[in-house]
Amino acid sequence: MKNIKMNSIKLFVTALTVSSFMLVSCDNTKKKTEEAKEEVAEMVDSAEEGLEEGVNEMDEEMEVKTRTYKMKDGTAIVYNLDEKGIVGFDDWSDYTVVNSELAEIRKTNYVTTAQRVRNMNYRIANLGNTIPAWLKTEEVMEDVADVQKEYLELIEDADASESEMKENLEELSEKFDDLREELDETVEEYTKINESAIEEFNEEFKKGKIDAAIEEYNEEIKKLDKMIEKKQ
Repeated sequence: MKNIKMNSIKLFVTALTVSSFMLVSCDNTKKKTEEAKEEVAEMVDSAEEGLEEGVNEMDEEMEVKTRTYKMKDGTAIVYNLDEKGIVGFDDWSDYTVVNSELAEIRKTNYVTTAQRVRNMNYRIANLGNTIPAWLKTEEVMEDVADVQKEYLELIEDADASESEMKENLEELSEKFDDLREELDETVEEYTKINESAIEEFNEEFKKGKIDAAIEEYNEEIKKLDKMIEKKQ
């Protein structure tokens, strides 16, 4: 599977390079051609290195695993997950911290101090402000709002007994689990669309239809934008 994906990356980068070369006039110097080839080689090496890193990290015997996935614009998303789902994002620290705090509270069977609960205030309030743009689907944002609403109800009940606070914490934890589940599905959908786009590209490329291959790729990748356009 790893070799197949690496070959897909090579085919994609090579084809884009070929199409770029077609726009270059025949009187280009040998120096410019060599520079372009070197640039492509670096792109391939970078793609392979990123994929290799992700595979190695996933193969390790550990509770929390790290995955790296390159997006359509060349940037990489990095996230951590365990058997329950995504536990953190490199570029969404508020989610990561809240998840960690709730995990610790669950370990104590939801028995904790009011101060520890209040310490999550800033992080939870900012979940919707700091979420990466590519995760802002309608469903994800609805779950974020549910988490924030449940948290407000928790801290506003200042006279709650220990048992009541425990019950409220359980409900907050359940809402956060719903958010994590939706995030898992969103990330999975993103990766599927990217892989499908490369597959469509390769099918046309193997037929020698470079323009059609690029067109198929671009058409397929538009689905990524449609995932969040409802929220914009």
